[in-house]
Amino acid sequence: MPLSAPVTVRVKNRILLLPLFLLLTSTFARAQQEIRFGVMGLFHPQEFSLAQENNRVLSVTAQGLGGSLAHILNGEPGQRQIVFRADGNNVVAGSGPAVSWTASARDGSAVAFRLTVPGKLSRVYWGRLTIQAHKGELVAVVAMDRETAVASIVAAEMLDSAPIEALKAQAIATRSFLTAGPQRNEFDFCDTTHCQFLKSPPPPAGRVAKAVEATQGLILAYRGKPVAAMYSSRCGGQTHSLRDVGIEPADADPYYAVPCAWCQKHLFTWKRRIGSAQAPHPSDERQRIAEARQWGWSAIPGSDFTATEEGKGWQLQGHSLGHGVGMCQYGAIGMAESGASFREILSHYYPNTSLVSQP
Repeated sequence: MPLSAPVTVRVKNRILLLPLFLLLTSTFARAQQEIRFGVMGLFHPQEFSLAQENNRVLSVTAQGLGGSLAHILNGEPGQRQIVFRADGNNVVAGSGPAVSWTASARDGSAVAFRLTVPGKLSRVYWGRLTIQAHKGELVAVVAMDRETAVASIVAAEMLDSAPIEALKAQAIATRSFLTAGPQRNEFDFCDTTHCQFLKSPPPPAGRVAKAVEATQGLILAYRGKPVAAMYSSRCGGQTHSLRDVGIEPADADPYYAVPCAWCQKHLFTWKRRIGSAQAPHPSDERQRIAEARQWGWSAIPGSDFTATEEGKGWQLQGHSLGHGVGMCQYGAIGMAESGASFREILSHYYPNTSLVSQP
């Protein structure tokens, strides 16, 4: 049910790294509320350790290659953690190999657990874990309910100390993104900045958790459909339409270029050098992602930059962080600090959209 009428803002025509062209192929809302995240794939892990968190009992089971195997992590000696190793397309843990392993509460429901890539990263999740292997690498997928996912993403995207109205705006944009984003076979999203940054769930008493709870079920809609709401760190003074970043919309386009007073007043500059023989093109998101895969995700931090040839490479200078489409997070924080509500923030960065409730 609509909670507010669409708000129109006069605009001029004119990253976290995000694959916009994937999102634009989706025109449906996710019917079920469980979201699947591929986690820690950036490390190409060959080994994981799984341990209890907050003394939660974990039921760890396996299927394939000789029947069902089971382990219980309950805090007793020898039952506090389990190590998984990749063996081709199989996963070895405890007493033998299996095609896949799952971890959950005893009744199969979500539970808190700690997953670690030894020597790299350790993170707490609340959900149900599945581990498989592909060509000698482990693939971990965490299935969690939508609101847990929203809280975990907002905690990764904004500091808990950010103004509460900015946190609310981020929570709604995130929930919209998850609701309208494309479903895939293996998992729905990965946990890196070029897909959807994800960290451990925030403390229940913290400001992030309160912002998520205060906006529970609220999403953005455009022409009656959920918006896969995009956002980036700093727009550099003006956000972009999809065509501005070289993306031709597949359906009705809810993105417009709007001015961002906060970024205009607080200019930010970055400089990079890359050894590419081909000149990088500003406002070309596909090329920026391709360059990032070659040179590193921080090689070209934003879509607005100038490129000057230097020796066998290019000197880049820019003022934005991210693709600049949708909400500018830095600008949202600035608006909230100036007294704007989350509704005012969202109506500015997503003009012609409306807030609707989708439990």
